[in-house]
Amino acid sequence: MQLVDRFGTLFLLAGLAYLGFYVYGLVMGVFSPTGMIGFTVLAVFFVASFVVHVVRVRRAMRDPEQQGQIMRELHTHRERRGF
Repeated sequence: MQLVDRFGTLFLLAGLAYLGFYVYGLVMGVFSPTGMIGFTVLAVFFVASFVVHVVRVRRAMRDPEQQGQIMRELHTHRERRGF
């Protein structure tokens, strides 16, 4: 389970980095969204996956049992790091 969590975290971070570069390219006028349809589709995919992740975390935090589990894991990670 921990490997899946780490893979998911890396996937989200890579997606956010990609979106950052994508938005930067749009703002600077490097490309147009219609000219680079493949990059636009990938950006939409990353946005959708991020939204799904946020919705799942919010739903998990509403359930007291899952919230307790999430908070215990968070506490464990903080103690491992030292703060």
